[in-house]
Amino acid sequence: MDRARVYDSLNRLMEKGYIKKEPVKRGANYQVIAIDKIFKSIREGYKKKIDETLILEKAISKLQVEEEEPEPRVWAINSKKKIRKKIKQLIDSANRRLYLIITPDLLMEELAGRDWILKEIWSKKFSSDKINIIVALKYFESLKEEIKKLLKIRINVHSIEGGNVIPFGLLIADNDFLLTTLDQVKEAPEYTSGIWLEDGNNKQILGYEHLFRHFISSECKEIKLTVKPDI
Repeated sequence: MDRARVYDSLNRLMEKGYIKKEPVKRGANYQVIAIDKIFKSIREGYKKKIDETLILEKAISKLQVEEEEPEPRVWAINSKKKIRKKIKQLIDSANRRLYLIITPDLLMEELAGRDWILKEIWSKKFSSDKINIIVALKYFESLKEEIKKLLKIRINVHSIEGGNVIPFGLLIADNDFLLTTLDQVKEAPEYTSGIWLEDGNNKQILGYEHLFRHFISSECKEIKLTVKPDI
C-alpha cells in the first residue's frame, strides 16, 4: 500500500478513537486501543443509529394521512339474464348468511324459474351447513316438494301472503346485496332492473337487513314441516 493511503486510514481510525498517535511531529508511532473498547464503541454507534431511526419513524407516522376506507361500489343491472347470473354468483360466494326475497318470475316454470334457484339454495346449504339461509317466496302447490327439501336441511322458508304483486326482490349475501324492482306486470310480473352493492359496510347492509326482517314478519308466514299423527 502506498504511504498516502496508509496515513489516510490511520487518520480515519484516529477520528473514530480506535488508535492513538504519539504527540511528535515526525516519525510518530501509532497504538491501537483495547479491542473490547473498540467493539463497545461500535455497538454504541449502532445503538444510537437504531434509536434515531425509531424516533424518526415515530415522527413520520404522525405526519402520515390515514388512508380512507374504500367506498363500496354500486352497480346497476338491467336485464333478466344478468340479474339471474348475479344471483347465482352471490349465492355461490356467500359464507355466513343468505337472505332472499324471491320474486315470482324466478319460481314460474313458464319463465325458466324455480328449478335452478331452489337447487342453488339447497346445494349451498348442503355444502356449507353453518351458513344461515332464510327464504321468502310466493307459495305455489307445485313448489311443495322442493320446499320440503329445503326445510329438511334447516333452511327457513316463509310464504308471502296476500294477492298483491311483490314490488321488489332482495338478496343479502354476507356484505353484498342485490335489490331488484318490478318493471311491468302484463301476463306475468317482470323484474329486469336491479342494484347490486358490492362489499358494503355494516350500516348499509343493516338497513337492508331490517327491510328484509320487516317484510318476512309483516308480509309472510313461516312454513314448517309437520308430522302426520299415527292412526
